[in-house]
Amino acid sequence: MKRIGIITNREKDKGLEFTNQLVESIQKYGGQAVLPTYDGSFEMDDIDNLVVEICDNCDMIICLGGDGTFLRTARTAYLYGLPMLGINLGSLGFLTDVEKGEIDKAVENILNDRYTLEDRIMLSSKLYKDGKLVAQDVAINDVVISRGGIPRILHLSTYIDDNLVEMYPGDGIVVATPTGSTAYSLSAGGPIVEPTSGLIIITPICPHILSSRPLITSDMRKIKICVSQGFEHKAKVTVDGQKNLEITGGDYLEIEKTESTVKIIRVNSKNFFTVLRSKIYGRKEE
Repeated sequence: MKRIGIITNREKDKGLEFTNQLVESIQKYGGQAVLPTYDGSFEMDDIDNLVVEICDNCDMIICLGGDGTFLRTARTAYLYGLPMLGINLGSLGFLTDVEKGEIDKAVENILNDRYTLEDRIMLSSKLYKDGKLVAQDVAINDVVISRGGIPRILHLSTYIDDNLVEMYPGDGIVVATPTGSTAYSLSAGGPIVEPTSGLIIITPICPHILSSRPLITSDMRKIKICVSQGFEHKAKVTVDGQKNLEITGGDYLEIEKTESTVKIIRVNSKNFFTVLRSKIYGRKEE
């Protein structure tokens, strides 16, 4: 019997209509639904603890919400090696494979072993101040250095395996995984790449240099980004749009692929390019 953990964004499924539908489908096809306990309130910050509560008691996780819910859940679930499926209750839902009307069919496929797993790379991000490691995190989508609300240009010297690539003046830099190529990196002018590719994307944000272009490198490389010594203000580092750290002149980030991966369940026959046409280009299937 497959034990399926359920994480719900209760702001998007307030009446638990789709959560209850999911539970019924799991039971109908011979699975066991594992739900965390709720105290009557819900905040996105609660998701971390809810995932930890159920991870030891389930074989996979299905989360109901949007891409933000999926990312928040996956950032903890990967520690347990659990595969994940997302049900889209948001708007775009690029990470979530299943739409609201497909819940029953998706559960039937999973409980009859009609699905595939995709391994997505993650990025390790380490922040150094005065040469000392002060913070670290992992990213499924991206690591972003930005000037935030400060009306000052950032000067970011970017290295790949200790080789200087460029000193980028501008609003910041996005370092993205293939999974994150359709997120902030895309908005900043970065390329769209297949999510299972073995590469890392470096995309300058509003660069103040005409020759500046996004760059793609192997996921075997180590990236180092240094804030110029003369920058006296507080910029910020954001991981997956959810974790914020302060960074200032002389500080630097080291970013590289982690040994761990995120395992994503695929039950639909739609390939990446079909989803791309539908959700990014807004074109219907022919």
